Amino acid sequence: MRHLALFLTVFSFLLTGCEDEYSYSAEFTVPQTLISPVPVQLDLTSTQNVVFSWKGGGAADGGILLYEVLFDKEDGDFSAPIYKTPSDLGAEPQLTMTHVMLNKLARLSGIKTGQTGTLKWTVKASRGGVVKEAAATGEVTLTRPEGLELPEQLYLFGTASENGAAGQPFRIASDGIYVVYTTLKADGNIYFAGGVTEDDVKYYVNGDGVLTEGNATTEVTKQDVPVRLTVNFNTKAMTIETVSAIRMIWGCNYNTIADLTYAGNGIFKATGVAIEFVQPDRPNTNPPDWLGWTEERYYFIATVNGVEVGWGRMDNVSAERPTGNEPLSFYELGEFGWSQWDHLWKMSGSLDVKRCTVTINTNIEGLMVHQFSDVLPL
Repeated sequence: MRHLALFLTVFSFLLTGCEDEYSYSAEFTVPQTLISPVPVQLDLTSTQNVVFSWKGGGAADGGILLYEVLFDKEDGDFSAPIYKTPSDLGAEPQLTMTHVMLNKLARLSGIKTGQTGTLKWTVKASRGGVVKEAAATGEVTLTRPEGLELPEQLYLFGTASENGAAGQPFRIASDGIYVVYTTLKADGNIYFAGGVTEDDVKYYVNGDGVLTEGNATTEVTKQDVPVRLTVNFNTKAMTIETVSAIRMIWGCNYNTIADLTYAGNGIFKATGVAIEFVQPDRPNTNPPDWLGWTEERYYFIATVNGVEVGWGRMDNVSAERPTGNEPLSFYELGEFGWSQWDHLWKMSGSLDVKRCTVTINTNIEGLMVHQFSDVLPL
């Protein structure tokens, strides 16, 4: 009991001592000096960081303040900043930024690629729900790199586009090359963006046919058939190609298995497709005279800008019949000059004497593939 009494006495003394030595105060002052980085030549591949910092101010009781950094155009007053973010860890008197992030801010402020401009910045401090903005402001000069910034994703917008304000995503066909299958539903305009928000970078094709960063649009005319729209950031160019027909055929006799039509959102489809493998004992399948076995090899023929091309297997290997455990990439479509025995697939045995839906999805998990669904007895 003597030890317990001693512990309670010491604990009570510590509590009393703390109350005597410290009392919370919400009073604080804001930073007086903002320290801007030197002019920055932006490099989107750089791993170097750029630091904004400040001095002065603080809490009256020595406690922690929370900081928020605001950025605005050179002639802005921070009433509608182009960007705001907490400082490092929310309470450090500095903000660390990457070249990529600063390039975004430069773009939001209206600085074009290859040009130099200035941003203003300031700091807000807060404690206990009280927020104060520093009277001091800083400036940083930024030079954006030449060329276009490759977006992680690209979307199609505009009055002539299929999805309008909702946007339609492109597929990244290769480094810097973005492809979308769509419709141009009316005479109007199109433009591209790196996302679906107002702040995302936007692109258009100017009057000289050059892909350009900016908020303008490109005028296009209505097309009566679907199109393949390719945006090439490497050459700063756009191409629009018509896709007037797609048919699925047997390799051995060229017979059409299905004619696919455009269903929207980059999808071509044929429903109720009757499938019978080509066999010598099935005269209705039009077996060639030389055929002495079952033929289930197939591919697609597409008419692009009036020219027939093969849409077939990427690796040109005629594999065994699929078992159902193949990855999505097994059904990926590549485009080739047409040749009867190149780039064919073998069809799954489960599809013989069946009726099904055949779909080409031009953008699923970053691939252009075909699939079979809704399989029923013929």
